[in-house]
Amino acid sequence: MLVTVKFLGALGTLMGAAALPVDLPAGGTYRALLDELSPGVQAKLPESAWDSAKQCFSRRMMVSLNGVATLSDPSTVLSDGDEILIVLPLAGG
Repeated sequence: MLVTVKFLGALGTLMGAAALPVDLPAGGTYRALLDELSPGVQAKLPESAWDSAKQCFSRRMMVSLNGVATLSDPSTVLSDGDEILIVLPLAGG
């Protein structure tokens, strides 16, 4: 199954691509996706965005599934065609 990971804003620049297609086996989980992404993401994103100890996006990052649900549970099963959006939330005042 094919899942697309979209890196929004400056993250796309850091990654060298705004979107990455990732091929996972049927029934693949968010953890399987993170494991697949880990080598490339760890090499390109700073520690503030990627937690290398846990091999996942840091708590500062907003990760959503198909633009509607926050994705944090590594056991979440993904489906063919899913879009995972990675955003660094902004704050100001």
